[in-house]
Amino acid sequence: IEAIRPLDPLFIQLNTDYVFEGAKGAPYTEADAPNPLSVYGRSKWDAEQLALSYHRGVVVRPSTLFGPGRTNFCDYLIQRLKAGQPVEAFVDQSTSPTYTVDLAQGIGALCEALALAPAQGSRIYHLTNTGAAARIEVAEWLADALGAPRELIKRIPMRTQRRPALRPAYSALSSAQFASVVGQPLRSWEQALESYLAQRAGVLQ
Repeated sequence: IEAIRPLDPLFIQLNTDYVFEGAKGAPYTEADAPNPLSVYGRSKWDAEQLALSYHRGVVVRPSTLFGPGRTNFCDYLIQRLKAGQPVEAFVDQSTSPTYTVDLAQGIGALCEALALAPAQGSRIYHLTNTGAAARIEVAEWLADALGAPRELIKRIPMRTQRRPALRPAYSALSSAQFASVVGQPLRSWEQALESYLAQRAGVLQ
């Protein structure tokens, strides 16, 4: 941060929805106070505060990511469902699924908008595809899209999978502030998943 101060650029820090504890029961806004459950979440919150100490620091919080280049939850579902293999999906964890292609374009649009706006100091933006979904909803949507039987999906609570770190049960994000700056929100997570399925099919052909 100190190295870039003389140049006065925008500083974008990508963060996570895991800075929240997941007890709100409704999409989190930028005004909601973080309360992370894990060391991972606390370290991300610490990084946010460092980024925001810079007068043109911008924190961007996406949520559950899917897209090309790295295996993710959606890839796991797609591969197993297409092979007719059973999958597990949480019934009690909801997020805002975010397509990395849309996220990258959204960050570009945000940078362009902020470059034209009067200096307003550091700030936070939530940036996800529109809507919230439990893991089970994503799994069932993909099963329907792929023509796979929903019976392949085993509905499980988070407590049945012991993870090294606690995860929030509900960490969906509201991107209304991003939409107010850029002019429109990102498309729905369902539309984004349709594009991702088409992209994957094109790569595999």
